[in-house]
Amino acid sequence: MGMRDKHCASRAAGGLINPVTGRWMVKSWRIDDLLPLAEKTYRAIEKTLGISVYHTLPLRRYCLNADDIKRLGRRLRNPRYADVLGPFYGAGESASPMRDEHGSFLIKGAAYLDVPRLLDSLQKHFKCIDEPFVHEQLTSCKGGWNYRGIDAKKVFFCEGAAISQNPWLHHLPIHSIKGETLLLDGPKSLLPRGIYHHQKWILSYGDGRCRMGSTYDETDLSPEPTEKGAQVLMASLRHSIDASFQIVEHKAGLRPTTPDTRPIIGSIPGTENLYVLNGLSSKGASTAPHMCQALIRHVFHEEPLDPEMDCRRFITAVADGQ
Repeated sequence: MGMRDKHCASRAAGGLINPVTGRWMVKSWRIDDLLPLAEKTYRAIEKTLGISVYHTLPLRRYCLNADDIKRLGRRLRNPRYADVLGPFYGAGESASPMRDEHGSFLIKGAAYLDVPRLLDSLQKHFKCIDEPFVHEQLTSCKGGWNYRGIDAKKVFFCEGAAISQNPWLHHLPIHSIKGETLLLDGPKSLLPRGIYHHQKWILSYGDGRCRMGSTYDETDLSPEPTEKGAQVLMASLRHSIDASFQIVEHKAGLRPTTPDTRPIIGSIPGTENLYVLNGLSSKGASTAPHMCQALIRHVFHEEPLDPEMDCRRFITAVADGQ
């Protein structure tokens, strides 16, 4: 159950899966475990629903300065990164129209997930009720919970930034970070299909269309895209590539983020049969399958949760006044 909210982060995001991220070029959190399960899960969904949503793509990241080159050199000498990093290409050696003053390198295992199509297909398959959820109408009853005449033994809240409206969970320290993306139309043969990371990421569909993102704004938490956001992205685009692009679509979404940047899953203390899965931030495409699997095993097979993901790490802190 849930409304197809156009402002949720999942529908605004590019759905990128990038094994190496950040200024320091480090492996994404637990990516060695997350990536195989993510691909296995999405491939199974594709087969079951007859859709194509998981696309492996080459990802080229461009060094922006001498410090980037030094950081990359350290990673290339580290055996732990042999499975995710390709060789370094000197300035101008990438045969790409992207600005390339300091060289570039390939990142292995990258992909993009067509999240809107995945969500629409899953909602249709499971015949989801497309309407806002009214928490006040969820009441406990014998053996579980009742919502507008629907009986359920267990209830799972996967609400993203809307968790702030949940009376059972609003005290959790999840804050929103607004992100904006652009769908662009440019020269059809300019950028081959793939992912390009300069100042921002560019997801090229190979037909002239590109999705570009993303902004990070912790002050403006309005759900609508802004002119400021578009200007930031277009300025980065002009710095990254010398070509003309037209804005086709402008989206915004609110990412749910935790203080330690780790997801939140588990049973809600003080209640029976209420559960939460949230805080995936900008890593939802890679982390969601593992989080779902861990929560299901915990609920139905009594497997313990990893303390690093268990929601009780924050609920205990709140109860202790920290």
